[in-house]
Amino acid sequence: MIELYWLSEIDLRDRPVVGEKAWMLSQLKQSGYSVFPGFVISSHVFREFLDNLNDVNSLLADFPGSSLHLDVENPRTLQLVAQQSRQSILNVSFPSEWREILMEATTKLDSDTLILRTSLGGGFSLNQDISGLTPAQVCWNIVDNLEVAIKEIWAQLLSAKSLFYWQRLGIKIEQLNLGILVQPMVNSLVSGSMIKKSNYFEIEGNWGLGDSLIQGEILPDYWKIEGKSGKVLLQKLGNKTRAYRLKNKPKLNQKTEKCLEAYCINDEQQSKYCLDSGAIIKAFKLFKDVSNYSNSWHSLEWILYNAADDSPYELAITQLIPSPYHQLIKNTQKNTLNQKPQSQLIGIGAAPGQTKGNVYLLKEDNISHLANSSNPIIVTQKIHPFQLSSIKQAVGVITEEGGITSHAAILARELGIPAVVGVTGATTWLQTGDSILINGDNGTVILNTSNKDPIPLKPPEVSSEKATFSTYPIGTNLMVNLSQSSSLIKMEGLPCDGLGLIRSELMLLDLFNSHSLKEWLGTYQSQEIIEKIQQQIVQFADFFHPNPIFYRTFDDRFSGDQNRRGTSGYCLDSTLFSLELQALSAVQQKGYDNINIVLPFVRTLDEFRFCFDLIDKFKLFSSSSFQVWIMAEVPSIIFQLADYVKAGVQGIAIGTNDLIPLLLGIERNNLHWNDIAPVYNSSILGALRQLIQEAERLEIPSSICGQVIINSPQIIPHLINWGITTISVEPEAIEATYQTIARTEKRLLLALARQKGSLNTL
Repeated sequence: MIELYWLSEIDLRDRPVVGEKAWMLSQLKQSGYSVFPGFVISSHVFREFLDNLNDVNSLLADFPGSSLHLDVENPRTLQLVAQQSRQSILNVSFPSEWREILMEATTKLDSDTLILRTSLGGGFSLNQDISGLTPAQVCWNIVDNLEVAIKEIWAQLLSAKSLFYWQRLGIKIEQLNLGILVQPMVNSLVSGSMIKKSNYFEIEGNWGLGDSLIQGEILPDYWKIEGKSGKVLLQKLGNKTRAYRLKNKPKLNQKTEKCLEAYCINDEQQSKYCLDSGAIIKAFKLFKDVSNYSNSWHSLEWILYNAADDSPYELAITQLIPSPYHQLIKNTQKNTLNQKPQSQLIGIGAAPGQTKGNVYLLKEDNISHLANSSNPIIVTQKIHPFQLSSIKQAVGVITEEGGITSHAAILARELGIPAVVGVTGATTWLQTGDSILINGDNGTVILNTSNKDPIPLKPPEVSSEKATFSTYPIGTNLMVNLSQSSSLIKMEGLPCDGLGLIRSELMLLDLFNSHSLKEWLGTYQSQEIIEKIQQQIVQFADFFHPNPIFYRTFDDRFSGDQNRRGTSGYCLDSTLFSLELQALSAVQQKGYDNINIVLPFVRTLDEFRFCFDLIDKFKLFSSSSFQVWIMAEVPSIIFQLADYVKAGVQGIAIGTNDLIPLLLGIERNNLHWNDIAPVYNSSILGALRQLIQEAERLEIPSSICGQVIINSPQIIPHLINWGITTISVEPEAIEATYQTIARTEKRLLLALARQKGSLNTL
């Protein structure tokens, strides 16, 4: 029998069952605050569902025992368990009795669309916001769709990431009381979030529903409001280009249609704040009232919506995020020793190394103060483009979002700064000034370190092969990827055939660290920008001369507008691209003949021809050694490479950090290498083989770069066998990659010698 807990009826006895989020919302609703109605499906329903599984071969057949004793360090086993668990859950239908109860309940909600969020119960001393592990589901108010959405959340609880997270924390899955809160979802004029600080509130907002804000697709409007008076201390207009809204409910035979659709925000709305002064006052009064009502929450999400056609817009609370356990201790036990228990957060190691330092919560209004902090470790939800340069002032980086191929992770690796990404709830758990140890090798963050009880730092491992790594010559070119001139010192004495990739968007960080690209171009005179870019490039050209360097022109992946990525952006506005070409021409005129161009994210032949004509216009082909390459990142290039060569392409650089996510249909910053099939068992190998062999057939060089070389070094023998001419990696991977190339080429020569020997004996 399925039992539902309605927000309007939940009492204190239900709190452990429904979870903290649902409990807090129920108390607000019962006290008259604007909270949508809804009901909670408790974790008991999940356990009953698993008990009724008929698939005896399923790993969940005798849950919880079968799925709780995993070797989480074995990604293949972990992934297998997660995949089979998901299939077992999705393949079994709800009993008809459950469906009838759910249909009756959702009819009372009187909404075409539903949203399902998790609510964690139990007495765990950890952050209650696990939305990164179990993101919300939106579905039509149709019982079939609701059933699928519920089972999706249950499957997420048994995902590889979730199993890894809970087991590393020492928490068994059966201990989790994971409730699912089901509420109506309505279109909103504006939506956003509010974070409660000690003496002020921070509000962020955007037009439409909150998905664009949650997914980091836009830069929201921002207000900092004094906690007592409601005075606006600071406000910033965001970069709001994209929003979401609900579609109309489909016909019964179109149940699989998605509920949400994205739309572009018009110029008028982009140019003004999404909340006017009256709405800000209304929001402040509500937030302050809720804060006075309860101090057990840290942040909330809200929407401004129209309840009826002829009524004014109403402000509703859609979600409350409970305060972390250590913050509740601080608030309720002020007279006791304020000592947080040593604990640990888990993420993904994105840049190797270990270091101890002090937390610096990075917000958009405090970048300039980072230099004044002692051993700062940046902790943030995500690092915005104009904040990337702040990494240079830090000793470590922790982010809630992003993956190992994000630009923040790439820059941290180049600078030798430990980084951990995908740390759920880091900005809630950690406060500025907290002493922590960050381990970029295994993705852990240890809290509450003490100078009285120092944690020994693990020295970086030194390869035993370092002294002899270059004694065997290799035929495959080995190059390095760099963006910072300060990294050149690392290259002294390393075997390197050139600079395989200059990521210009990272190279230029210091030039526009406090401006958007548009603002930066408008701040300086063209000649001044050319000079600044030229000075940067000359340092690389001089260091590697006469070996080649490959300069990848600016890829505007930061704007959030896919139409402005790579060469497509140049066709819309070629201002910066033209300045880059003039800077490269000036470097050539200084006598550096080792410069080449790589065009980023090329999607069409017309885009390439447009860029090729501009390159020719600025006379870069006057140097006989100059070449124009393209990044092979968009999968369509696999099938059109011959056409590109006819149009003038002289080489390809296979950018696996973009190509692989696009092949697999995964957003780049959400790509975790342990979550995909092993590279040698996937379509990835087939795509790489086709590109390399086609380049060889067309008699042009091919290079490969990206994290796949480091994470899956077993792919290197395949690349060499197929005919790759260059492998380009980050500085810390040079030595290991050299050894792998050398061993592979030795085996190939040995095999060839044996083959010739057997022929001679015939």
